[in-house]
Amino acid sequence: MVLVAGLPGPENARVKKPNVTKLVADLQRYKDAYYNGAPLISDAAYDALEDQLRELDPKHPFFGSVGAPVRSVTEWEKARHAIPMGSLNKAVSEDEFRKWAARCDELAAQQKLTPISRNLFVTEKLDGLSLAVTYERGVLKEAITRGDGQVGERITPNAARMKGVPGKLKKALTLTVRGEIILKLSDMKKAFPGAANPRNQAAGTSKRFDGQGCEHLTVLFYDLDGIDHETEEEKFEILQDFSFLTPFQLATDLDGAIAEHKAYAKKKRAALDYEIDGLVMRANDVHVHTMLGEVNNRPRGSVAYKFASQAQVTKVVDIIWDTGSSGRVSPVAVVAPVVLAGATVQRASLANASRVAELDIGVGDDVLVSRRNDVIPYVEEVVVKRGPTAKPPKRCVVCKAPLEKSGEYLSCRNDACRAIIEGRIQNWVDAQGILEWGETLIAQLVEAKLVKEPADLYRLKPEDIAKLDRKGLVIANKVLGNLKAQLPLSLPKFLASLGIENFGAQTAKAVVAGGFDSLDKVRKASLAELSALPGVGPAKGKAAFDGLKKRSKEIDRLLKVGVVPVTKKAAGPLAGKSFCFTGALSKPRKVYEQMVEDNGGTLLAGVTKDLHFLVMEDPNSGSSKAQKAAKYGTKCIDEKAFVKMVS
Repeated sequence: MVLVAGLPGPENARVKKPNVTKLVADLQRYKDAYYNGAPLISDAAYDALEDQLRELDPKHPFFGSVGAPVRSVTEWEKARHAIPMGSLNKAVSEDEFRKWAARCDELAAQQKLTPISRNLFVTEKLDGLSLAVTYERGVLKEAITRGDGQVGERITPNAARMKGVPGKLKKALTLTVRGEIILKLSDMKKAFPGAANPRNQAAGTSKRFDGQGCEHLTVLFYDLDGIDHETEEEKFEILQDFSFLTPFQLATDLDGAIAEHKAYAKKKRAALDYEIDGLVMRANDVHVHTMLGEVNNRPRGSVAYKFASQAQVTKVVDIIWDTGSSGRVSPVAVVAPVVLAGATVQRASLANASRVAELDIGVGDDVLVSRRNDVIPYVEEVVVKRGPTAKPPKRCVVCKAPLEKSGEYLSCRNDACRAIIEGRIQNWVDAQGILEWGETLIAQLVEAKLVKEPADLYRLKPEDIAKLDRKGLVIANKVLGNLKAQLPLSLPKFLASLGIENFGAQTAKAVVAGGFDSLDKVRKASLAELSALPGVGPAKGKAAFDGLKKRSKEIDRLLKVGVVPVTKKAAGPLAGKSFCFTGALSKPRKVYEQMVEDNGGTLLAGVTKDLHFLVMEDPNSGSSKAQKAAKYGTKCIDEKAFVKMVS
């Protein structure tokens, strides 16, 4: 919570003793604001006021409605997603959208696939909160918020109260669906008359511990894992057949998609009972979508075609230069407060040093500021030039090291820079999905000079963390336990965790799948060998080669503290075998995929000539994947056979 000037703090709240009626009214107002995502006072101030009421009237009905003292929403149980909840690349103009489609068609032609511009699938891009819901044998098991895409919060009891979330399916299948929590405008008007922003109201309500108000929220579903489907149209038919609510959808071609976007921008969007910020365009053919691969770790075959952003003119108050976790320096304009798309904006991106020069921007200038994609504040242009042009710094604002020009960007190359150290540590824990290791804890450890590289994490003792601000032995043991619970790391995860630029999880898996299945082999691989691997290529190959050489001593220190990646030989019975999972299975697919990685096997996204085993509910089915497997000589097995191979 944020303490607002003028409101009672914990000390004076204990001194002044208001009448019970007013105190209860204040507490209720603060409680409602807190759960609606707009807190008015701090946790300490709220607790002090509640203690006051307890002294004045310990049996007041208010305590029956709130129970124990207010808890922070971060106390929702953390949970890992069965399917990582990623985001989409974006197009903000018709020209960008056409270029995206042309590039997809070009790549499709190289693989002799049908052009996506002839077969697109269009849905609304909902402006809400992403939610993954898992059903086990047809019964609602859990609902997890998006979080960081890998780990979210388990809000199952609240989701069960929302419209569009059936408690039981008509078939006893195990599957996961993804949707968006929204608050319809009509429901907001009736149930939350004082609310101004449906998304913020939905965010606060969805995480209330008492679940109140969740019955007014709606979940619209648009993705499915656990049942095979060959097209997006078929997927939506399956969702609707299971009684899931879905947004608008349309199968069309490129020109039809553009026409639909224009129709929404002109009239349809304004007529909706809920808010959207664009349309999602994707290849209707699932196979084509898969084969197009990824760009920037996002599916190439999908794009969010956004609506035009709002923009207003305001004044530049200051220009600051932030050093990010990668060492890249990003200029930010501090502007006079302006309201855009329901949010007050005071900082706006200037992208890079080249753009500062291009805009000829300086303090005092009047500028046009937008929220690109209705999210990121961005300086579009200088409207009135009033001040001198901003000069980029010559030294890093964090460590004072000289900055280097790299293309359009300025970068700090000092490996001892606190910003870079924090970024590398954050990447290490994020790549492994380690819970409870937030930015604040990492910053405290680096500032205390307890950590300067990943190996140092494994030398920490509970008392090192316990002595940090507002920490204790309970928290210290918990975070260290979460860290060590990830060990031993698989080789791909170890490599991805190093944080080498342009060498992420998918590239690491491609390297291991290409035969470099031990750390020793990877470290001895030549630039030519890495660059020749499928899924790697020259650019990523060079990044991996250079990065591994640069981090050689750091890798040695990780090995010395016991962080030794598991090789296929050590991992066990699935060494040298590749697997793909399909159809409705008794357990979430992610469970089986983890078993493959833990036991030395290789995961493939689809049926290819390199696939050894296709795991499915019925190995004798006549599905398209089963037919393709027969063509390549891939063996089809069921879950029992797979588990037997592991054991």
